[in-house]
Amino acid sequence: MKKFSLILAAAVLLPLQAKALNITDPFFMPAQGQVVSDTSLGFTNNALKLNKGWGLYEKISVGAFDNLTLAASVGWADIKHGGDGMQDITLHGKYRFMNDISHGRFLDLDAYFSPELFDSPYNHDGGAAKGSTDFGMYGSVGTAQAADNFTIGGRFGFDYIGHTDETSSGTVLDAGVFARYYFNEYNALGLSADLKSYLGFEKDSFAAALGVNYSYDVIEDKMAVVPFYSIEVNNKSIPSCAVWGVNARYLF
Repeated sequence: MKKFSLILAAAVLLPLQAKALNITDPFFMPAQGQVVSDTSLGFTNNALKLNKGWGLYEKISVGAFDNLTLAASVGWADIKHGGDGMQDITLHGKYRFMNDISHGRFLDLDAYFSPELFDSPYNHDGGAAKGSTDFGMYGSVGTAQAADNFTIGGRFGFDYIGHTDETSSGTVLDAGVFARYYFNEYNALGLSADLKSYLGFEKDSFAAALGVNYSYDVIEDKMAVVPFYSIEVNNKSIPSCAVWGVNARYLF
């Protein structure tokens, strides 16, 4: 559930014409045959199963069809109160039910599956993996033409987090909204807000999360750099979780 994906901003106000979405837009999908590489360096000070540490992650996404993207991600992390080592592989899929670019309307379904593969401190193996088998599913709906220069949307879904030797399993219900403002075709500011319900685990709880990010196109429609920051605060005696870092995206 390490989520390294978001955006932050710059200068000139120019209305965007109806065109293909920016490669870092929340509703961007690679066309059939295109490949996207996301390389992320991230840091965290706590989390459900990931305490203070840092990690390097790679995600490869392939446009199987214009409305279907398949992806796989893996990483390496160094955890202060655990160890260092590989992060478990995650398989991703996104299906687009509605793809009305001319009117900027989208409806997507995302799913992922991440089996327990590598050593984890939560199973007394050392290493830095999460130590559980996890999966989840999210629906997203939104528009890229709600107003000049804006993409807005909402999402709802769940994450199932499997048990480890030290932690109980549970489900996270997540409902959120997100918005992205284009200063021009190369710079954009992204914001997100989520409410979460943690069911199971050691105790039920609720949380609120906020995220901000900035994207800059180094090469138009080819390469972008995206610094990001997010924080989650829980209503129980669970430490808040902050995640920050930078993602580099390249479209082949």
